[in-house]
Amino acid sequence: MSFFKDVSFRSAGSDLIGFLRSGQHNAFLFMAACIPTAVIIGMFYMDSQNKAKPPPPTVTYFESWPASRTIEESKAWIAERQVRKDEMREREKEAYKAFGRAVGMDVERIEREAAAERAAKDRADSAAGTAGATK
Repeated sequence: MSFFKDVSFRSAGSDLIGFLRSGQHNAFLFMAACIPTAVIIGMFYMDSQNKAKPPPPTVTYFESWPASRTIEESKAWIAERQVRKDEMREREKEAYKAFGRAVGMDVERIEREAAAERAAKDRADSAAGTAGATK
């Protein structure tokens, strides 16, 4: 499936020579139009050749743990990480509250409404759980 399968270079060349020999057109202007076009097409071709190569593989390293690590050490690390996550979530929550106050929102009212919705949902879930258990 070649791009040039239906192109006759002999006919194209003879047409070009006939065009230039007709004398109605300036060969200098013809070349001035062809050179930038050829440069742009050449640059696209060279760029496509460089982009066709896949990038080199990247190596990703993961934390590794010693095989002699005990379950207690694992649980302690997990608990420590959870504390850090909770602290981060609390700081994020405070930042959102500060932003809400800055734009004029009643943050305390929104928080009370959210707590009431959560409590109603918890009551509905517990009622659905006890109703399902009695059947």
